Amino acid sequence: MRLPDGPRQILAALLAAAVFLGLYLGAALVWLAALGLAVLAYFALLLLVQRRRPLDEVMLTDQVSAQDIDRAAKALVGAGARLNAAAAASPDADRPDLADMAAHVLSIADLIRADPNDYRLARRFIDYYLPRIVDTVETYVTLAKRARGENAARLADLGKQIKDFGPVVRKIDQACLDNDFAALEAQVEALGFQMKRV
Repeated sequence: MRLPDGPRQILAALLAAAVFLGLYLGAALVWLAALGLAVLAYFALLLLVQRRRPLDEVMLTDQVSAQDIDRAAKALVGAGARLNAAAAASPDADRPDLADMAAHVLSIADLIRADPNDYRLARRFIDYYLPRIVDTVETYVTLAKRARGENAARLADLGKQIKDFGPVVRKIDQACLDNDFAALEAQVEALGFQMKRV
């Protein structure tokens, strides 16, 4: 039997209290001896009823928890939505590149949900680079609405640099996909080897 740590502790404490009262009042045992046996009962129940690990401690693979995957997927979906909104508000010339970037971010979210090993490949990108990319794109789109004169030339230069983010996002998406293909190829090869032995 497994229980979350809080209910597990409460159950053990209730049992210990019942043991103490039973021994002290019912069996007329000296209170110090009854207390000692109650403490033993408390720790015995803690050993019998194991602690159920919370979601943030459930490890799907080495050093990746279910909570890590959930948090990363939510961050990616949120970033994808923000990039899509920025693409819709951006100048026409930038719209396809920003929409493509958003599509790849959403693809990474789907891939890490399907295979936690993909999260390890994309972790640094998700935690560090992605929020900065999204903020930069949103600031660029906001400035694009206001840029006039010489600022328009500066904006065009910034736009070229922002478009360079796209290949990086595509590369991470492809790395996650390649990881899934490698895993499937290994699985098919192992299965084929086993079937030949039948």
